Amino acid sequence: MRFLIIALLVGSYTVNAQVDSFPYFANHTDDISTITYSPNGKYVVSGSWDATIAVQTTDRLGTLVHREENYQGAINSIAFSRDNNWFIAGGQDGILNKYEFNDSFFSILTLDTSLTISEGQINKLIYGPGMRTIFCASHNGKFLTYDLAKDKVMPIDVKRPISAAAVALDRMSYFIATDGGAEINQYDIFGKLLRTFSGHTNEVTDMLVTLDRKFLISSSKDKTIRIWNIATGKEEHQFTDHTWAVTDIDMDAFGLYLVSGGLDGVVNVYSLKDRTKLKSVALENHKVNAVSLSPDLTKVAAAAQPKGVSNPAGYFAIPTDIASRKVKVPKTYVVKKIKQAPKASSKKKVNTTTISRSTAATAKVTKPKKSGTVIKKTDQIEIRIEDEK
Repeated sequence: MRFLIIALLVGSYTVNAQVDSFPYFANHTDDISTITYSPNGKYVVSGSWDATIAVQTTDRLGTLVHREENYQGAINSIAFSRDNNWFIAGGQDGILNKYEFNDSFFSILTLDTSLTISEGQINKLIYGPGMRTIFCASHNGKFLTYDLAKDKVMPIDVKRPISAAAVALDRMSYFIATDGGAEINQYDIFGKLLRTFSGHTNEVTDMLVTLDRKFLISSSKDKTIRIWNIATGKEEHQFTDHTWAVTDIDMDAFGLYLVSGGLDGVVNVYSLKDRTKLKSVALENHKVNAVSLSPDLTKVAAAAQPKGVSNPAGYFAIPTDIASRKVKVPKTYVVKKIKQAPKASSKKKVNTTTISRSTAATAKVTKPKKSGTVIKKTDQIEIRIEDEK
């Protein structure tokens, strides 16, 4: 009897939640398709089928501080640089927008660059851990690596629409799954197939690589989440707590905790160290489209919709019951352009750079240019002496 009581105390538990059990923040007119916390934990950023991006505070008010509407069609993916200063988004229109993200009352998002490196719908974006590279998975079957310093694109053509992708921390391995496919393929940076991970029985919906690069974690429409040993290609563990398709997974920066959401309306919190379920929340009569774990580990932003309803659309802020961790953002990383050999002409192109088609992909980059000498710059202000015309 004593053993049973102890087991109940340390085991996981499930909450069958009423829709008013947790704060709900609705600032979209159609389903949210992607959601993430800013690395400093102060904002939740969501992209929707209503072709807008909403930036909201993470306090109890969930104040809408910015709405971005420069899109045609759904926003499928959003991602931050680790230093919190840059933000990328893309979706059905195939345009990859890179923004400067300012923790400022006056301007949160400022468009820096629009890239047309994808010839089709963007399904997944990853901001490289080194903050110099952007990875783009497209519906036309191309996985593109864009080097911000070299203005160079390197494509891998997998021939089929990409449903999920992940990149190892050392950027030497790419993991790609395609629409309708249950297998995961691992490629090197040159597009050589290294290994195939087989075990899922339905389409893979999302993937993550642990910090130590030892494990790949995948979710699927087959209702499971699987942990794979990257070195052997073997499945080591399987979570089978969802009763319908698992739509999204997220992991903290140190690879200690995992959260998941599914069409069954369930949000799960897992310990990756112990490979156990810590908490499960069932949102009655809802479907969960996307999830994000807060940097301090205390909340899950779960983009959830009442079944059969699209407007209004929003997310629940669900407590994880994990002890809060201090949030530390890396120092600002500045991408330094690699200097090219000098040309005979002194004239410079300042508005548009076109990447050679020899890379099998074309990128047109439009960037605002500033001239002059900067004498002071902080996160909130820049003082510049302009050059004479």
